[in-house]
Amino acid sequence: MSKRSIVCDTTVLLYLGRVDQARLLTRLFERTYVPESVVAELDMGRIMRRDTIDPRELEGVQIVSVAERNVEALPPNNLGIGERAVVAYGRSNPDSWAGLDDRRARELAEDLGMDVVGTIGVLLRAKQSGVVRAVEPLLSALQAEGFRMGGVLHREALRLAGEE
Repeated sequence: MSKRSIVCDTTVLLYLGRVDQARLLTRLFERTYVPESVVAELDMGRIMRRDTIDPRELEGVQIVSVAERNVEALPPNNLGIGERAVVAYGRSNPDSWAGLDDRRARELAEDLGMDVVGTIGVLLRAKQSGVVRAVEPLLSALQAEGFRMGGVLHREALRLAGEE
């Protein structure tokens, strides 16, 4: 990848963790950053589902604080606290990809000139890098875990992976 690091939102970590692929982050990126607010969201998720990933336990992941002034400097938005933290941290660290799945968060990050990659994009990059053999079983596993992906996106991901 052309960028050296990724700063991840809750959904990217949550779903990669649910399909046992969180290790892809440290294999595909030099550094993986997770804002404290994202850690807190995942901690809350463990109240409902104990197998929710804990980024503190992932090798090579760095938990980071995000300055409130950087969050406040973002254009007005209705994003969640984790998404705002990812965009704010990524904006102040331009060598980072923003790991986001939410459409509005992705649009804001892109409007700010950031590179964005989501859960499916991480899987596609893993296939392109030879880290995983096939994307289709992982996409099916994501959907079984509740990941929302329409048919058009599913087919496009398979096409990009050369698995159509």
